[in-house]
Amino acid sequence: MRISKQSILVCLSVALMLAFSLVTTSVAGELSDDTVRVPTEKVNAFWDDQEWNQLTKAEQDLWIFVGYTEAVWNGDAKNPPEEDKYWMQLSSKKREALEKMGYTKHFWDRGDPK
Repeated sequence: MRISKQSILVCLSVALMLAFSLVTTSVAGELSDDTVRVPTEKVNAFWDDQEWNQLTKAEQDLWIFVGYTEAVWNGDAKNPPEEDKYWMQLSSKKREALEKMGYTKHFWDRGDPK
C-alpha cells in the first residue's frame, strides 16, 4: 500500500491542530500559582469581581504586600491605610506591586474610566 505525501501532510496537520487544541484548552482552564493577570481596562472592576479564592497565589501575595488580606478582601476587616492614599503617597515597592496587577496612577487615583 502506498501513501501519498498529501495524505501524510493532511494527517500531520490534523494531529497538530488537535495537539494545539488540547494545550490551549488546558492552559486557558487553569491558572498557575505564579500567574498574575493584568487587566488593561476597568482594572478596579476586574479585581472587584474576583473572590479571594479565585486569585492565584502570586496575586494574593501581591495584594497582601499592598495591605489586603483575605479578611479585608471579603469585607470582614477594615481596609488598609493604602486604600486612602494617592499613588504618589504609596511606597515605590507598593506601586510596583500594583503595576504588576494593571494599576497605574490614573486607575489608582481616579478609578476606572466611565
